[in-house]
Amino acid sequence: MKILEVRNLKVYYFLHRGIVKAVDGVSFSVEEGEILGIAGESGSGKSTLAHSILRLIKPPGEIVEGEIIFQGKDLTKLSEDEMREIRGRDISMVFQDPNTYLNPIMKVGLQVAEVYEAHQNAKIETVLDKVVNLFKKVKITDPEKRIYSYPHELSGGMKQRALISMAVALKPKLIILDEPTSALDVTIQLEIVNLLKEMKEELNASMIFISHDLELLSEITDKLMIMYAGKVVEYGSTKEVFNNPKHPYTEALINSIKYIRKDTLPTIEGEPPSLINPPNGCRFHPRCPKKFDICDKTEPSLITIDGRKVSCHLYGEEE
Repeated sequence: MKILEVRNLKVYYFLHRGIVKAVDGVSFSVEEGEILGIAGESGSGKSTLAHSILRLIKPPGEIVEGEIIFQGKDLTKLSEDEMREIRGRDISMVFQDPNTYLNPIMKVGLQVAEVYEAHQNAKIETVLDKVVNLFKKVKITDPEKRIYSYPHELSGGMKQRALISMAVALKPKLIILDEPTSALDVTIQLEIVNLLKEMKEELNASMIFISHDLELLSEITDKLMIMYAGKVVEYGSTKEVFNNPKHPYTEALINSIKYIRKDTLPTIEGEPPSLINPPNGCRFHPRCPKKFDICDKTEPSLITIDGRKVSCHLYGEEE
């Protein structure tokens, strides 16, 4: 059963120098209990997509078109008060940099307790035992002491665990993770990933996991969506996408993992395009080694090939 369905979502930033089409006609869904991975280069629209689901896009950004259906409700149609009820309770988010989202002058445990205060009208002092238990679940050492620590007194890994405890406090149905391990060293990354797996099983929650790390996504996700310049270029089962990538961009990304220990590392020539003035036709065609005549003239549709979605003229029209 689908817990989230995004249909033809467009999120644009209206700047003096032009309109940045950060997310430009993206559609996908997340099933109950599923982990969807989203990957792509910086500027592909991943984080904008994540923020738009929670309606956290600020001016000059705007959701200009599309639907975000969560448990039967279109979130784009809800008031800000209605969205505040959903954020944290039904959909939560773990951000990339905990230093940005933890108040530096407020004790960490009290910040987590505010989730209960906001959604259950509970007094902070009455829920500290719950926060201690949350800290135990996310493996924060000495939790009775740590609830009274300030963010600067915690390591990077501990701060990220505190954010995760905040995200799972009310047992949400959907957890969005925006590069949650990118600022951590490899050992801590593995610990956080294992923790997230445990949380997912315990809560039976669905997750959207955004990362540059394709190897990490291959281990933790059920489905994988590859984005390029605000568009979806490939979307399907993680195993199938990794074993047999269809889109040239996906193939290049995955080859960079397969050959990481070889003498020569495959690269993608050129740079990602401007989202104010993207190329005509397929947005990847200026960098694509397999381009042909139609690629710079007509934008390819997202069609179904071998059970997955691919946006590439190599495969013609949908059969």
